[in-house]
Amino acid sequence: MRETLLEFFKKTGKPHRLEEILRRFGLEKREAKAYLKALVREGLLEKRGSQYFLPPKVVGPISLHRDGYGFVRLPEKDLFIPPGYTLDAWPEDVVEARLMPPGRDGRPFGVVERVIKRARDRVVGTLDFRRGYAVLVPDEPGLPELRLLPEGLEGLKRGSRIVAQVHYEKRPYGTFLEYLGEGDAPETETEAVIAKYGLRAEFPEEVLKEAEAIPLEIPEAELERRQDFRALRVFTIDGVDAKDFDDAIHIERLPRGYRVGVHIADVSHYVKEGSALDQEAFLRGTSVYLPGRVLPMLPERLSNGVCSLRPGEDRLTLSVLFDLTEDLKVRRVRFAEGVIRSVARLTYTEVEAFAEGFGLPEAHAFLAEDLRLLLDLTGRLREKRLAAGALDFSFPEVKVEVEAGTPHLIPQEEPRARSLIEELMLLANQAVAEHLVKKGLPGLFRVHEEPLEEAYGKLRLALARLGYALPEGVSSQALQRALLQAKGRPEEPVVANLVLRSLRLARYAAENLGHFGLAMEHYLHFTSPIRRYPDLVVHRVLKAALRRTLTPARKARWLETFPAIAEHASEMERKAEAAERELTKYYMAKWAELHVGERFLGKVTGVANFGAFVMLKNGVEGLVRLEALGPYTYSEEALALVGPKGKRIRLADEMEVVIAAANPRLRQIDLLPYREEEAPKKGAMGKEVEMRKVVGPPKEKARDTRPERATVETVYFGEWAPKEGREARPLDSRARRRRRRR
Repeated sequence: MRETLLEFFKKTGKPHRLEEILRRFGLEKREAKAYLKALVREGLLEKRGSQYFLPPKVVGPISLHRDGYGFVRLPEKDLFIPPGYTLDAWPEDVVEARLMPPGRDGRPFGVVERVIKRARDRVVGTLDFRRGYAVLVPDEPGLPELRLLPEGLEGLKRGSRIVAQVHYEKRPYGTFLEYLGEGDAPETETEAVIAKYGLRAEFPEEVLKEAEAIPLEIPEAELERRQDFRALRVFTIDGVDAKDFDDAIHIERLPRGYRVGVHIADVSHYVKEGSALDQEAFLRGTSVYLPGRVLPMLPERLSNGVCSLRPGEDRLTLSVLFDLTEDLKVRRVRFAEGVIRSVARLTYTEVEAFAEGFGLPEAHAFLAEDLRLLLDLTGRLREKRLAAGALDFSFPEVKVEVEAGTPHLIPQEEPRARSLIEELMLLANQAVAEHLVKKGLPGLFRVHEEPLEEAYGKLRLALARLGYALPEGVSSQALQRALLQAKGRPEEPVVANLVLRSLRLARYAAENLGHFGLAMEHYLHFTSPIRRYPDLVVHRVLKAALRRTLTPARKARWLETFPAIAEHASEMERKAEAAERELTKYYMAKWAELHVGERFLGKVTGVANFGAFVMLKNGVEGLVRLEALGPYTYSEEALALVGPKGKRIRLADEMEVVIAAANPRLRQIDLLPYREEEAPKKGAMGKEVEMRKVVGPPKEKARDTRPERATVETVYFGEWAPKEGREARPLDSRARRRRRRR
C-alpha cells in the first residue's frame, strides 16, 4: 500500500488531505495515518498542516565522485547525493533529484529519481579484451568501462583508440562507431577530442555543393543598391595566420570629432535562412580553433573566400558608422548595407610595433596617421569603459602551434593592437544591441549575470586573505578596483583567477539581461558572422529592420525559435572551448615531455592539501606534490602551505621547479622543487644533520613541526582525482589500539 500511495501522489502531483486518502483507498484512519507517517519519516512525503505532498524536486547536471557520491549542480547551492542514490547517472547527465530532510549531520541531501538527459551518446576510449569480451576503457576519468558488441571490431588490436555508441539499457553497452588510431599520437588525440565533444569535422556533400554554387562576382545591381565605401581607407587587422577576415575598420577626421566605420562581412547575403548551409552552420554553432587544425562553421569557399574581407577585392558588408565628439561621446550611429575594398591587411604584430614607436612596413606606411588616431581613440574608449566598471582580465595568452607533430608555445604579446580592434568591436556590438532593444526587435543577446551571492562571499573571503577588501554588495566597479590594485604585483594572476572563477559563464539568450563583466546594459555579438552563428542571426534581424521587411509573422517565428537557438549556441560554444582547452593541455604535456629534467621559474597559482600548482611563464601548469615539498600542511585560513620555522608557500610566490614527468594522454605534468645539490651538513656537535622525512613521523615529536598525514592526488590540469587503489586511512589512536587488543 505504501507504494500505491506514493504512486498516487506522483500521478496527481498535488497535495492531499487525510480525508481524501481515506475516501480514495477505503482505508481505516489509523492504518492510513501509519502509512503516511512512514512515508514522511522516510522523506518520501512532507506534511504541512493537514496536507501531505511530495517533497520539492530539483533538476541539474550531476558530478560523481569515485567513492559513489555526487552533487547536483544548482544555481544557488549544489545538492549532495549520497552513495547508492545516484541511480544509473553518469557524470554530467541532467538528472531530477528529490530533496530529502537533513540527515544526522544536519545537511540536506537528495535522491536521484530519473535521468532527464544523457550528457553523451558516444564515448572515446581504448579497446581491450577480457574473458572473451571486448571492452572499452574510456579516456574520460569517472566513466565506467563499457562492454562492446563484436560487430565492427574485426581486425582491431588491443590498445586501439575507438569511438563507441552508448546504449543505456539496464546494463549499458556500446557498439563500434569509428577507429581513431593507435596510442596517443597527435593525430589520434585530435580525432579523439573531436569525437569526444561531438564536433563536426567534415561538411556534408549537399552543403559543399551549395557553397560551390555561390558566384565569386558580385552582381552590379547588388553593388548599386548598397552604400559604396570603396573610396575610403578601409583595412583589416588580424593575426599573422588568419584567413577569415570578418571585420574591417576605417577612421575619418570630422570638423568636431571623428567618424569611425566598423564594416562586418555580410554573411547573411550568402547563407539564406533555412538553406543547407544555414542548417549546417546552426549545428556547428561556432568555428573551432584546435592546435594544428581548424573546424570552420562555414565551408572554405565562404569563410576564406567570398565572405572574407581580403585586400583589393570587393566585399559586401553590414556596416556601423559612428560620429564621435572630441571627448568620444557618440553623437550619431548609422547602420548600412555596404560594399568595401580593403586597402591593406595588417597584422597585430605590425600594429603593435607601430604602437611601440617603430614604423609600418613601406607598403602600409600610408595608414600611419589613421593608426595613430585609432590607437589614441581606442585607448581613451578603454579608459572610459573601465571607469564604468568593466572587468579587465589581462591573462597571458599562449598559442600552441604544431609543426610536424612538435608543439611550439608562442605567447601572444600584442596588447595595444588587439585592444584597438576589441574596443571597436565592443562599440559596434553595443550599438546594435541598443538599436534592437529600442526598436523592440527580437535578438540573440550575449548576457552575463552578476555573481551568485555564495560565490561572491567566497571571493570576498579569499581576496581578504590577500589584502583586498570588497563591499558586501556585488559591484563590478569594486571588482575592477581589486583587479587594478593587483596590477603589476606578484599576485596579479591569482587575483584575476579568483575573480574570474567567481563569475557566472556568459551565454546567449533571447532576452536582454545585460552584461555584468562589461558593465553594459545592452550587449550582443554582431562582429563575427563567419565564425559564430548568433552573429549571423543578428545580421538577419538588423537587415530585415533596415529593409522594413520584418513582418509580424516573421517576428513571431523568431521570438518563438530564438530561445532554442540561444541554448544550442551556448552549448556548442562550451563544447568548442572545452575541446580547444583539452587539446591545448595535451600539447602542453607533450612540450613538457620534451623538457623533462629541465629547470624553469614558475609562479604558484594554487595551493591545496595535496600540493601546489605552479605555472611556468609559457602557460604550462603542473603539480608539485606535497610529498616533494617536505613537512608542509595546508592552511585554509592563510591560503598557503605552512612549513617548519614559519616557512610558507603562498599564491603568487615564485618557485623554481624541474619537470619530473609528463603524461600527455592524461594531460598530467608533475613538477619537483629545484634544490641545489648539497653535501650532508654537520651540526654544531659534529653530528650529521639528516634531511627530514617527507612522509611518516619525524624523529623528534615537537608538535609545531610534525607533518600531517595526507593523501596525494593526481593532477589533470586542474581536474583532480585520487590515485587508483589508494584510500585515506584513519589515524591510529590509543583508544582504537585498546579496542583491537580486547
